[in-house]
Amino acid sequence: MQKIIITLCFGLIYSFLHNTKALAESKNLFKIERNKNINVVVYDARFDLNGDINKKNPVDAYWILYVKQGQRKEITVFEKKAYGYTATDNGDDSYSLVLKAAKNKPMKIVLVNGEPRAEIFINNEKAYLSSVYISASNALIPKVSYIVLTGTKINTGEKVTEKIIEPN
Repeated sequence: MQKIIITLCFGLIYSFLHNTKALAESKNLFKIERNKNINVVVYDARFDLNGDINKKNPVDAYWILYVKQGQRKEITVFEKKAYGYTATDNGDDSYSLVLKAAKNKPMKIVLVNGEPRAEIFINNEKAYLSSVYISASNALIPKVSYIVLTGTKINTGEKVTEKIIEPN
C-alpha cells in the first residue's frame, strides 16, 4: 500500500511539474545573425504561469551555438554590451524593447493571437521583426559596419528589409 501511495505522489508531482513547465515557457521573437560565424543570438518572450508575458523578466536572450551542435549558451556580461537590451513594461500588456545593437530602432513586444511579436518600423513601415543581421570588423573590439533588419509588414504580410549603415 505504501508503494502505491508513493508512486501516486511521484506521479502527481511529475504531472504538476510537467504541466507547469508547459505553461511557463518562452516563445521566439527574433534572432541576430552575424558575419563572424553561424552562431546566433535568440530573443524569446518569457511567459508566466497564466500565459501572459512575464512582467518582471519579459525577454530571454541567449546564444545557439551551431558550431557546437546547437547548444544553448547564456550571454556573458561582456557580450551583453553588444547583445544586451532594455525591456520596459508599458502597463498595457506590451513592453518596450531596445537592443544595444540597434539603439535607434526601438520596438514593442505585443501578443498577436497569443503569439509574441516584436513590432518595429522597418523602412518606415510598421513590421514584425524576424531577424537582425550584423556585419562587424574582426578587431578585438569589433566595429559594426551595418545592420540589416528583416521582418513582415503588419498590414500586408509582405517581407521588408532595411540596411542601416553605422547604426549607433
